[in-house]
This record gives sequence, structure tokens and C-alpha cells, in this order.
Amino acid sequence: MAEADLATILEDRTGGFGWDITLTDPDGVVYTDLVGMATDISQALDPETGTLVSGHTASVALRISTLKAKGVKELPQSIADSDLKPWLVSMKDINNLQYVFKVSESRPDRALGIIVCFLEIYKI
Repeated sequence: MAEADLATILEDRTGGFGWDITLTDPDGVVYTDLVGMATDISQALDPETGTLVSGHTASVALRISTLKAKGVKELPQSIADSDLKPWLVSMKDINNLQYVFKVSESRPDRALGIIVCFLEIYKI
């Protein structure tokens, strides 16, 4: 049941929260036509003072079953070694501007079938 709900919530572009996402693994394999929920927020609210503070939070949520169906062999994860290529996530904002992020942390939930990847801006 959760899997069916995820399809509606995450991958429905018109009635859900679906957002076009491209994923690139460390070997350079590009996975296109992915749809998930995305966030990219450049200001945050300090919960103690209620004031806006400078910050940047970005994430994507994807169905694990969709990643497997697209041929992704292992789930995206942070690559700590800066000499190695990271997992990359590419998406456009509402103004159609393209941004590239690297996966800084991932949290798979295998009970629900979802992975949330926390992102950092990546400069190519």
C-alpha cells in the first residue's frame, strides 16, 4: 500500500509533488526521467528567535523501486573521499534554471521504499 501511495505522492507531476530529477553515479552513468519530490531552500527560520538566517537546504526523495527499475545498482550515498567522484543530482528550479548538487547524506527507508538524499551545491 505504501508503494502505491509513493507513486502518487512522489511521481505525479500534475496532482502530486513530482519533480524531474537526473541522477549520476560516481562511474558517470546518468539516470534520466526520474521523478521525485525536491526541496531547495536558501533561507531558514531560526526556531528560537523566529528570524531568518542564511543557510541552504536541498534534498530529493525518490522511490527505491523506481531507481532499481532504471538500473541503479546501489542506492545513492555520500562519498567522503574528495578524490572520488560523488553521486550527483541535477534538477531545474521553478524558473527553469539548472542546478547540480552532490549527495552529502542519504537515508533509505526500506520499509516504505523511499530514499531521501540531502544535497550540497556542486561546482563542476
